[in-house]
Amino acid sequence: MAYSPTLLPLLIVAAAALIAFLADALRLGRLMPWLGGISSIAAAASIFVEHMALGADLYWDLSATLLGVYLSLAMAAGLFFITFHPLSRKMTGSLVGLLLTMLAGSLILVSAQNLLLMFVGLELQVLPFFALLAWPGSGRAAVESAFKYAVLAGLASAQFAIGIALIYLGDGSLAVIPPMGDMTSNVFGLMGVLALLAALSFEIAAAPFHAWVADIYQGAPAPFLIFLGGVAKVAIMGALITLAAATPKLEIPIAVIAATSIVVGNVLAYRAGHLRRMLGYSAIAHAGYFLAALAVGPLGIIAGAIYALVYGLMNMGTFMGLSALPENSIAIPWAALRERQPVLAGLLGLTLLSLAGMPPSIGFFAKLLVIIADVHDQAYWLAILIALGSAFSFAYYLSTLWKPSVLSNPDRLLQRRSWETFAALGILILLFGWLLAPLGMG
Repeated sequence: MAYSPTLLPLLIVAAAALIAFLADALRLGRLMPWLGGISSIAAAASIFVEHMALGADLYWDLSATLLGVYLSLAMAAGLFFITFHPLSRKMTGSLVGLLLTMLAGSLILVSAQNLLLMFVGLELQVLPFFALLAWPGSGRAAVESAFKYAVLAGLASAQFAIGIALIYLGDGSLAVIPPMGDMTSNVFGLMGVLALLAALSFEIAAAPFHAWVADIYQGAPAPFLIFLGGVAKVAIMGALITLAAATPKLEIPIAVIAATSIVVGNVLAYRAGHLRRMLGYSAIAHAGYFLAALAVGPLGIIAGAIYALVYGLMNMGTFMGLSALPENSIAIPWAALRERQPVLAGLLGLTLLSLAGMPPSIGFFAKLLVIIADVHDQAYWLAILIALGSAFSFAYYLSTLWKPSVLSNPDRLLQRRSWETFAALGILILLFGWLLAPLGMG
């Protein structure tokens, strides 16, 4: 692949990842989160500068630029935040190297215009999580979570590879937008695209491809769920946006998966009875809201990109707040959290309300934009289902606020003064998005 300016973000991230992997041997690991964060910010800047540039099978169009800048900045924020968590003290350089490798895969996913390159991005993104979810010091439940994630990711990768093979068998092209027609112009291509849709649905835990998602959320270390929900899933959503924009024939199967996810996710989340499992099941419903946007054409593509970005922000804030709690917490000890980390508690409460879609949060405006897109395309049944699902979700999101638990040992609550700075910044970002949301919809 010849050099192109569109490759610059990947080169920056890849170089930083290579340095990070070597840093532990040189006893420079503690510096790597800062190098990784600065490199991620540099990648975001290069994406913003080079947007709309076509070349090397990467296309930084408006959607890819928006999500690429977000993914890079989110990774930087996550790296700076996790620096102050005990889990980052072991093999810090390797930890940063794995996270930057995941970022490289995520950037490829949102911008790739070639199916083989998209597959490489998918593997670069999911493979580091096998190690991250079972990171030394994480506990036994994290190992089980990593195993289940490995099984699901392996199944998704195999499904994606089968889809690529069928599409290539159909028209002999690996381009997302082939020179002759589209990928669904023949039966093999149609079967292949459906296989790609199933594979990516596994990755975002859309129903009926949602097995073990709650187990993964329950067992995984909270700091790494920052990257799973706030970075990895957003990148998969970017790949789905590319796929949906290139193949209008997918609108019906996407709508069916969206409706199934909204119903299944909300029902399971309501019955969860455990904070982490509730968030895992609610992620199924949010996958449905996102897919409901992709089911209705060009306006839905725009709504889907905005929803992916907002969903990522909400997840970042939620799991930053949960990172201060003991890993076995089944509910939020608000009294202890407000006393020890008041700003972090405020960020957690704000993101939970935003996930529910409480007006006038940015989560509310993101869902409203999806509903508007569905109504514009006359998919009234889907718009009604989104509204009903969002209203129902208040039953379990608000219960996390009015049914707090009592922390038996308050000393187990992690207290980091620096985290309050991150929390304050997160609140400002959410409030800024809230102020801009009505303008964007207007």
